[in-house]
Amino acid sequence: SASTAGEDGNERVLSYGDVVLLRSDLSILRGPHFLNDRIIAFYLAHLSAAFEGDDDGDLLLLPPSIPYLLSNLPDPDSVAAVAEPLRLASRSLVLLPVNDNPDASVAEGGSHWTLLVLDATNGASRPRFVHHDSLGVLNSDAARQLAAVLRPLLPGAANGAPLVEGPTPMQANGHDCGVYVIALARAICNWWRDRRGQQQEGGADWFDTVRKEVDAESVKAMRAELLHLIARLIQDKEDEKKNKSAIQLPSCPSIASTSLRL
Repeated sequence: SASTAGEDGNERVLSYGDVVLLRSDLSILRGPHFLNDRIIAFYLAHLSAAFEGDDDGDLLLLPPSIPYLLSNLPDPDSVAAVAEPLRLASRSLVLLPVNDNPDASVAEGGSHWTLLVLDATNGASRPRFVHHDSLGVLNSDAARQLAAVLRPLLPGAANGAPLVEGPTPMQANGHDCGVYVIALARAICNWWRDRRGQQQEGGADWFDTVRKEVDAESVKAMRAELLHLIARLIQDKEDEKKNKSAIQLPSCPSIASTSLRL
């Protein structure tokens, strides 16, 4: 099975939506290692799945490859063409992981992950960008670049779509920035779900929810939580395969239903 086969780091262990996780990704999660874009894309896809029943598609969680591509396209026309299917201007909340890789030709480059949120929860005419950086302002240049690329895609923004820094707990090491990004994304999704349920527990924005739910302890626990989630999804797929195999087996007539002739 995928979960017990050899130790080849490139061995595929799970396909989830458009994301394929490798055995080496499990080693990264066991840590302490810098998260790659596959792991972040996987968890954001998992969070997105909880909102698939929404009719309006107000919430959008993008895999890291899309914001990075948008930041590095050569001209506004290319940006508009790539972004058109995303319908950014019609969303209330868009979560965009930001990487500081300065060279698009280097795969999995960069040394820091942060989260940029396009927040239009107060209306399409008053959007803002909120940047969450677990190392202060280390990624502010990359966040500003991405926000500048996206602003022309928000024609209804009467306020110029300002960029503000959101409250973010500080990481205490050099490898957990990606874990902070997914912990922040989970907190924001929790706030969004409560807001959609009209519970209003999170207040006017998600800042209080982040303060309550994201800290060094919850971030530390997330690596184990992801490993457990991946193991459960692998097992679910294996059980599904077994069930399909059992259904497809030809049925043999039982002795009780067979007439024996002597």
